[in-house]
Amino acid sequence: RRNYSEIRKNTKKAMKSFLIGSVPFESVDEALDYVFSFDVPTLPNLPKIFENEFMLNQAFDVLKGYKFTGAGLKEDKDKQGANLHFSARDGFFERLDSDYKWQACGPLTLLSALDHHPESERIVKQYLDRLISTQKEFNLLSDKSFLFFLDEPVLAFCENDKDILKNFYIELKSSSAFDNAMFGVHVCSKVGFETLTELELDLYAIDPSLYDKDEIKRMQQLLGQRLVYTPVSSKGLRISYNRLEEIYSAPACGGALSSECEMEQIKNTLID
Repeated sequence: RRNYSEIRKNTKKAMKSFLIGSVPFESVDEALDYVFSFDVPTLPNLPKIFENEFMLNQAFDVLKGYKFTGAGLKEDKDKQGANLHFSARDGFFERLDSDYKWQACGPLTLLSALDHHPESERIVKQYLDRLISTQKEFNLLSDKSFLFFLDEPVLAFCENDKDILKNFYIELKSSSAFDNAMFGVHVCSKVGFETLTELELDLYAIDPSLYDKDEIKRMQQLLGQRLVYTPVSSKGLRISYNRLEEIYSAPACGGALSSECEMEQIKNTLID
């Protein structure tokens, strides 16, 4: 499996850009043109084409025996399980000739939405199995290495449960489906330094606008090349701080709720 030591060994001076996940386009072709303008193409979520590609909807959509209504989880004995749905999947892998990136809901965010459901542990295990099954499917479409991120917007409020997230990563890493993966976490809430470092991941994508300049500098010193450089918000606004060792760059959050003009500003900032 690719790891942090390999990142350091193979580093080039130029940063490699990628996206967080969702984009606001209503056309698969338009979305693909956009994601392939970055150094590492990101398999996009397209919730304006298919509503279940919003992060939580996508996660619950794969579960057998349950449906998510937005107000909570309900049993549905007729509902079959499935791999994660991406409207752009076929076109994405047809065009792919490089490393790629994809992202999915993390277990802590899933558990928060389950709200102490009595079957929470079993549901999270079923979700884990679906992620592995989805990656096996992708491996049939491409043998390229990839970045895999879990999205955990609630992590700042669940830091005492960080071992759940850490063990979830351990399970993913133990699967041969993820042999070609580098693992990352995306967090858009203000998380403590110790929580992040204890996850022992290859990459960390945070929102630097949540931290003051001294905190960002400390984060850069602690994480080095594992920290993703984030010079722009999901609304295309520049976030001003100096890059140190970072070798990947990305916006602070996904773009499902951004305008196409804002997405263009994101692209211009990252490519620049």
